[in-house]
Amino acid sequence: MRSELGTLSLNLVRGAFMELYLTPKPGLVDLIDSGSHRDLSLQRMETSLKIVSNYLAEVAESLARGEELSAQVRLGVEAETAMLQTAGTNCHKGYIFLSGLLLAARAQVAHRDEGELGLAVARLAQRFFDHAQPEATNGSRIRHNSEAQGVRGEALAGLPSLFGAALPAFRHELAGGGNRGTAVYAMLGRLMATVEDTTALHRCGKEGLATVREDGRKLELLVLQRGDFIGFLAERNEAYISRNLTMGGVADLLALAFAWLAHTGELQLAAS
Repeated sequence: MRSELGTLSLNLVRGAFMELYLTPKPGLVDLIDSGSHRDLSLQRMETSLKIVSNYLAEVAESLARGEELSAQVRLGVEAETAMLQTAGTNCHKGYIFLSGLLLAARAQVAHRDEGELGLAVARLAQRFFDHAQPEATNGSRIRHNSEAQGVRGEALAGLPSLFGAALPAFRHELAGGGNRGTAVYAMLGRLMATVEDTTALHRCGKEGLATVREDGRKLELLVLQRGDFIGFLAERNEAYISRNLTMGGVADLLALAFAWLAHTGELQLAAS
């Protein structure tokens, strides 16, 4: 299990870099521009991910030593602080939480059974939130002012957007004759269409979230029909920038999906 956790920690970093470099992505930082994030850049995101890499390696070691959840939570808090001090941003705060949670859950299941892993994620998330101190964040304000649960609800439900949406979309596209490229964008489309993205809600309200979801459905259809989905996404990026719309929750879950598919070997098989 020690080597398994170390490998997964590396793949979680790999997944985050793959999400960052996937281009185009409406409203998000990629190889072309910074989307709707005027305070971010590709270089700043890469600096942030170096901190995420160190954090995940430390979490894997902590889990291998059999330490309690509180030890991994402390590492997460330290990583968030380092990220703000070094990169000047909290751009990967959600991913620090979700990736650490998935890694900790993997330490509690004997095999790579995704159903069991989702249940372990939900149990750990419940323990975390039972003891977490209330924090004033954009996500907490969105939860207070609406029925949206965001990353909290996602974690407590066992990552349904990962195991029930992103991964099946990728696998279904490949089974239907697609390739790795189309499968990746089918996965992005499914996440856009289904994730309760509190970043979009914070930036542009319910109308913003509705736009992301509608565009996700259009992307899925374009992939299915082998249409110009790259051109569509480039056009939507300009529209998102004009509205200051983005989708941080989708980005975090896409990174998790990349990471898990790399860990199972499915990304490599899809490329061969």
